[in-house]
Amino acid sequence: MSRVLVAYGSKHGATEEIAERIGRSLREAGHEPVLRTAGDVRDLDGDDAVVLGSAVYGGRWRRDARRLLRRLPRSLGQRPLWLFSSGPVGESEPDADDRWQHPNWVREAGEELGARDQAVFRGRIPAEPSNILERAVARQTPEDERDGIEPALVDAWAERIASTLSE
Repeated sequence: MSRVLVAYGSKHGATEEIAERIGRSLREAGHEPVLRTAGDVRDLDGDDAVVLGSAVYGGRWRRDARRLLRRLPRSLGQRPLWLFSSGPVGESEPDADDRWQHPNWVREAGEELGARDQAVFRGRIPAEPSNILERAVARQTPEDERDGIEPALVDAWAERIASTLSE
């Protein structure tokens, strides 16, 4: 059994929901997930592995998740690490600029730290958008595409993590 830190940067709760699903899958596989907001993580003492994710806004991870990657690179690099981004909704364009979904800086940091995998999950448009950009996106997105979280994809990814940790 591994103790796995599942840390996340979430603004409206969708990324937190994804992190909770990951934690649930890890627990069901016999691991000990510890869920925390990225801003609450001070060190990785006692953690055997790390799953870190963030909502993506304007092509950037949330500040607390970015800071965690920058603050603890040595500790993160010494443990199995998985990264995920959440945010895109609706159908993605075949030639869409991927950095808006999974920022280049995060991808590069993950490669430098030896991340085992980096995933992008669809997110959810907030029910009550908090700024002009969110309101514009909400207006432009059909109602039936505003909740893009795909639980089966999140669960499958978490199950692969659990399987790797059990090897």
